[in-house]
Amino acid sequence: MGKIQRFPVGFPPIIREIIKQQVGELGNSEAEVVKNIVLIYLTEKGLLRAMGIKKKKEGGKK
Repeated sequence: MGKIQRFPVGFPPIIREIIKQQVGELGNSEAEVVKNIVLIYLTEKGLLRAMGIKKKKEGGKK
């Protein structure tokens, strides 16, 4: 997957509760749930596919 970067994020209490409720459904920890929500969003918007196509055209360069 490459080098992993961490991003500190803050959520209001109501969002934290939603994330806590999704532990077990979307991941095994709150951090994993947030990561999976971001990946789901990017996939739905077609951004991950667009980046894959762009990298493929560039020969896989970063």
